[in-house]
Amino acid sequence: MALSQLKRNQLQSLNKKLLLLKHSQERTSIEVAAALLPAAISSIHVQKKNKNRFSIFVDEEFLVGVSDSTLISLNLKKGDVLTTSKLERIFSLEDQWALKTYFLRLLSRRDHSKKELKNKALQKGYRSAQIEGILNELSEKGYINNLEFAMSFTRDKFRFNRWGVNKIRVELRKKGVSEKEISTALSQVDTVCQSESIQELINKHKARFLRVIPEKRKKKVYDFLLRKGYDSSIISSNLTSLLDSIENEKHHA
Repeated sequence: MALSQLKRNQLQSLNKKLLLLKHSQERTSIEVAAALLPAAISSIHVQKKNKNRFSIFVDEEFLVGVSDSTLISLNLKKGDVLTTSKLERIFSLEDQWALKTYFLRLLSRRDHSKKELKNKALQKGYRSAQIEGILNELSEKGYINNLEFAMSFTRDKFRFNRWGVNKIRVELRKKGVSEKEISTALSQVDTVCQSESIQELINKHKARFLRVIPEKRKKKVYDFLLRKGYDSSIISSNLTSLLDSIENEKHHA
């Protein structure tokens, strides 16, 4: 089964907060902020557009905006003296927070495998070690589950795209799903279901195959279903009835 409805609702709630962040987050460069240090925090204010973010000031001058997570993790408070090393820690935690919220936003839309999320983060320039840490945390909390992803992916691709198990298997491997998890996911698709799916595919494309001369039609149908990912044994066992249904369509046209 895919992520529980409770988890999905939690993710959608987080996604709404992230949309607010997208419009309210300021990003001061570490070089600009470091020029104001060392200095004591003169005040910390909740941001008007996002109550989950805070603006930190030194000598009443804006230094940097941080998430509530960073504020709590570093126990930042008025009077604390900030150094460049502490500032680097703040930026590091903010990067982690941004990466985590990016992953949660993606997961609020649909299930993803670990590898999918990692590749997306790498493309954004995040470091591999940083990515792995966040992925492990989200996995432990149940937000990422490769088996649940594989089960959902298999159901959707078989039901809506009419993919055969071979094509689904190839795609799941690309997404970093283990062979054991793939086997479990594909066990949902039995022989009867595949035969019915094949028939529906051919029904949808009958006009296309009717344009092919009978001598070449058998190979065309076979190759078409093979490309869709169906096993040769399943295709062969249904081929005669499929060809008959195409021929019958011609007589009823």
